[in-house]
Amino acid sequence: MKQSKKGQLTIVSAGVGDLDNITLKAYKTIKEADIFFTMQGDEEEYKELTEGKPIHKAGHAFFMKESDTRMNEEETKEEEQRIRTTVREAYNKGQKIVIIDNGDSTVFGPQMGFITEFKDLNPKIIPGISSFNAANALLQKSIIAGEKDLTGVTLTIGKVENKLIEKLAKTGSTVVFFMIKDFEEFINHLLSLYPADTAIAIVSKAGYKDEENTITATLETIQSKVSEELPFYKLVYVGNFLK
Repeated sequence: MKQSKKGQLTIVSAGVGDLDNITLKAYKTIKEADIFFTMQGDEEEYKELTEGKPIHKAGHAFFMKESDTRMNEEETKEEEQRIRTTVREAYNKGQKIVIIDNGDSTVFGPQMGFITEFKDLNPKIIPGISSFNAANALLQKSIIAGEKDLTGVTLTIGKVENKLIEKLAKTGSTVVFFMIKDFEEFINHLLSLYPADTAIAIVSKAGYKDEENTITATLETIQSKVSEELPFYKLVYVGNFLK
């Protein structure tokens, strides 16, 4: 008896910011897909790539151990079951299922739960340009440059509660902070851990060619250089390689 053809589940990065930051491999994978999941299930966002094919909501951080789905427990379970059913039905029909993600899925990606949930389907990941890559290009510096024996960069979440920051501050190496919500509070926290003359750079909207911007200063002077509210999409670099 002829064995039925199975599908393929792939998380594909569309790059960060403008769509022209997508890689050729990601573009080809999207164009060959039969069904899509995007963060909001928005048909307009990627319409030039999806060509009217079915689009479903991937949501935010489903199937993850420390889930931040922004829903209550009952709603989360319902949405996860909807996704399970849709993905497995498509897979059993032999369809190519693509989850379109922003930036690089493996750098603070909200859809990595799909990899563990559907491990038996042998899912794949197509990497892409992350905000980290785009921000490095804007800064035009080698991120592992600096004083000998202090070369290195750590990526972590910009929260006052993050206990790792205090340990990193003592090393003299560079730290890149993602997802800072209260900028003033966070800078004041850093000032309690680092020397006031520590170099800092803010890179906003990296990858959006008409909006990306950088501000460089020291921890002591940075707040005086920020004249308006910063966008949520920003990275903050603190440390050695900026000097």
